[in-house]
Amino acid sequence: MEQNNTYNENRWEELVLKISKQFKVTADFDFILFIIGLHEHGLGFRPYSREEKWDLINLGKCKLFEQLGYLRQVGHDAQGWPAFEIVKSVNTLTPTLQKHLLKNAIITYLDQVMT
Repeated sequence: MEQNNTYNENRWEELVLKISKQFKVTADFDFILFIIGLHEHGLGFRPYSREEKWDLINLGKCKLFEQLGYLRQVGHDAQGWPAFEIVKSVNTLTPTLQKHLLKNAIITYLDQVMT
């Protein structure tokens, strides 16, 4: 999928406000990754341990990096979590660029699942 690599702060802020209103929380980057992880793993809202929350946030990141062409899902692990392999390394990207790419991917992802 082709991604627009130009980061747009206004679109991001609009999305955060929309998610905040929809979920009645003050949403942030990690919360949005968490809900993407929930969606991708097919889980609903319930109390999660700190470790489970980070696993879901990581799953959200992995699904977005897959959408961007950096990872490829290769199946599931023994606990039923998606397993990924590296297609191209994100370690060559600065943390700021990684976050901007992920924010753009979040906008694209949520445009697709919320319509």
